[in-house]
Amino acid sequence: MPRWLKIVRGMVVTGLTFAVGVGGVVSIFGAVAWLRGRATVRDVLETVGRFSVASFLLGVAFAGVLAIAARAGLFKKLSIRLGTVLGVGAGLIYWTFLATTGGRSWSPRVAVLNLVLLVVMGGGSAAATLVIARRAGSALGPGDELPRVGPGDEETQPKRRKSKLRIGE
Repeated sequence: MPRWLKIVRGMVVTGLTFAVGVGGVVSIFGAVAWLRGRATVRDVLETVGRFSVASFLLGVAFAGVLAIAARAGLFKKLSIRLGTVLGVGAGLIYWTFLATTGGRSWSPRVAVLNLVLLVVMGGGSAAATLVIARRAGSALGPGDELPRVGPGDEETQPKRRKSKLRIGE
């Protein structure tokens, strides 16, 4: 598998990690709201869906930042604390985006609740992602060269022609 495809796969998996983590937490809060009679099942599912999709996108963006940091050799120097701060920043950016587009309908209580949820979930997802990435290790050892793909590295296969011979006729 080419290196760029591994990076894309890692970015998608990071986005899924964010989406599942945030979706799980929002589901718990939604279940509590449903049990107290303050939300319908449809409201809960819509909220979980919105938060999960947005968290997936933020997770992919976070992984892109990590990929750039790893390319520059900064990944090993990136502490869990700094990674968590980056995740908190992503949650804050998302909350700001939500507040500017639809925050007029929020009560102050809902605005603070959204802020706390998004910041905590962003930081928690980022910390969890870094811990998982560190435990997984690296595909390359110290001093290993990255494989380079240049023009003409792969031979092209000749195109097969369809046979005029019909079997079973």
